[in-house]
Amino acid sequence: MAKHKLSNANQKLYFARFYLDAINSTQADAAVLNRAALLAAHRESCVFHLTGAYRCLIWEVAHTYDEPYAGQTALTDFLRQAAEREKSLPELERISALEQSTGSWLQQLLAAWQRINQLEAGARPTVTGAAPAAIDVRSMNEADGFSQLHDWYDNLSNLIEEIRQLLGEW
Repeated sequence: MAKHKLSNANQKLYFARFYLDAINSTQADAAVLNRAALLAAHRESCVFHLTGAYRCLIWEVAHTYDEPYAGQTALTDFLRQAAEREKSLPELERISALEQSTGSWLQQLLAAWQRINQLEAGARPTVTGAAPAAIDVRSMNEADGFSQLHDWYDNLSNLIEEIRQLLGEW
């Protein structure tokens, strides 16, 4: 197994856990200035690290099967390429099914990551200058799907553990 990269998924999960704790602390502390912006930053950072842990898991499984994986490649494309080389990757096929399952926690996590990275419709051109008043703060709130961060963390942690167990069996 590709043990030298196991720590990457673990590290990403650790950072996600750190931001979940930071969210809880920020929500509980009434003295925090600019709480909404700080919570938005923590939520988006948590989603970033959860998505990173997911990509590291794909890398880990792919390299266990001696398949080269570039993190920016969509899982469905990667599986199609592996099938063309007559390789079967059952763990990644399972993850892909979860990713494509309508309403699944993984699909919701990846959709939240996409929303974070999308430009708003009618976005203004880049502002030159660094005046604080010229900075547009885009933030996502609980209604945007962040209410499930703890569930996403738990589900991803469990999935990583299950996949590693399966990989260790052969």
